Amino acid sequence: MLRRDALAALRYTLRWLVQRRVGVGVAFVLALAGVFVASRFDDAAATVLGPQAVANAEVKDLAKMFSYYGDFLGFNLILFVALQIAGWGFRSRLLMRLAVASIIGCTLAGAAANVLRFATGRPRPSTQKEDGFYGPHFSSSMQAFPSAHTATALGGALPLLWAHPMVGAPLSLFAGGVAWSRIHLNRHHLSDVLASALIALGFSLPLSRWALRIPLTPRPR
Repeated sequence: MLRRDALAALRYTLRWLVQRRVGVGVAFVLALAGVFVASRFDDAAATVLGPQAVANAEVKDLAKMFSYYGDFLGFNLILFVALQIAGWGFRSRLLMRLAVASIIGCTLAGAAANVLRFATGRPRPSTQKEDGFYGPHFSSSMQAFPSAHTATALGGALPLLWAHPMVGAPLSLFAGGVAWSRIHLNRHHLSDVLASALIALGFSLPLSRWALRIPLTPRPR
């Protein structure tokens, strides 16, 4: 059932994106424009959200906690297992499908973010290197755009937010904390985080629709 659901979710997502390719293309261009505009506020955002904004050890420890537990193994995989167990325990196909939508969303968003951050080669704020896009780069210090932590965290949380707000809202708040932590720890710019949020949003919409549209009860034979 798990494999069948995962393949069905992937097929539905790809078909949904292809069928709406014109709208997706327009949204992509608008998203690029929005990220470009947001990049003008990267320095201002760093002043408000970065480490110099609150020189407090407890706040820095909180940011480290969000980043540490907000990665794939610390957040997405545990969330997937928890939703699967809850689905089995409560005999809820919806929870089991939400688990699949979450893990597929974080995987797609994370993969897209990792490809882009390798290809763009933007230096992290902590490198002291002049900001810009230097092209493909293997060094982690040159892989700021976009944020993989943010992409996977929101990629796993947003499908749940749209499909089941009571479950998704607290998880999305935690994912938002992950996004904040990446700026506060001087690992990413505001525009890096926003780009990841848009990537996650793009995959979460079809995945949430898939989770809700498939019949909750088996079809009669």
